[in-house]
Amino acid sequence: MKPYILTESTSDFPQQCYKDDFAVMPMHYMLDDEEFDGVEKKLSAEEFYKRMLAGAKSNTSMIGEQTLREYIEPLLAQGREVLYIVFSSGLSGSYDNASRVVADLKKEYPGCKLEIVDSRNASIGEGLLVWYVLEKREQGASFEELTKYAHDMVDHVCSYFTVDDLNHLARLGRVTKTAAFIGTLANIKPVLFVNSPGKLIPIAKVISRKKSLKALVDKMGEKMLPAAEQKRIFIGHGLCKQDAEYVRDLLCERFGIAKDVVIIDDIGPVIGAHTSAGVVALFFLGTDKLEKNDTSV
Repeated sequence: MKPYILTESTSDFPQQCYKDDFAVMPMHYMLDDEEFDGVEKKLSAEEFYKRMLAGAKSNTSMIGEQTLREYIEPLLAQGREVLYIVFSSGLSGSYDNASRVVADLKKEYPGCKLEIVDSRNASIGEGLLVWYVLEKREQGASFEELTKYAHDMVDHVCSYFTVDDLNHLARLGRVTKTAAFIGTLANIKPVLFVNSPGKLIPIAKVISRKKSLKALVDKMGEKMLPAAEQKRIFIGHGLCKQDAEYVRDLLCERFGIAKDVVIIDDIGPVIGAHTSAGVVALFFLGTDKLEKNDTSV
């Protein structure tokens, strides 16, 4: 039997890439005082962003320990090998939470094969790691080989973002309210990336939306592994598909990458709660996740 792969909705994993023996665990999110479980009660990405643009305030919560047990324990009881790829420990307590559950289950099921991998990534960056792990599994990798491969790949999945709403970043404490006000007046757009510890770090400011989108592709040019190794590239967006298509067309032209290698998909409500509409993110394989002006490491 194949190893079972688990992740959660922070991965924004594209539906078209789903495989057997794989699950995406939903996370709850709030819009004002209304709670959504991502299963029986949920919003499309379009509905979610439109409500945020209309002024709704959003928040999210981690998957609880009991819910994690309910997903993982039945698999162990069946004798399944389980590899769980988790949202970045640099952005959430999800990894610590999951680690406690995994440690307890290993005691209850001695000899079981259950491992957790800190993706140190967000959104479809986490999803891209999952995609490569699933592909490796389909090639016949053992559980041990798959676990090592996942850990090795963590620092090669590069994630670069730009957002259209500095005021939303100010509400999250990513920039000051003064900087957001001045930046909005000057049409400044930030470029951010997820660094090696898995934190979201601003690294550049450019003037105009189009230049910020081009900056994502420029960063890919600096960091990318050879085009032949880019088996899949993901571009995520929040209610701005045309901008995502612009990024795709630019990178395909510049790097000679076939369009069918690139998948464009929504950034869902769980991550969108922290980015708002107008986010565009580019995910690819790179040499490393280091930036010279990242002062956090």
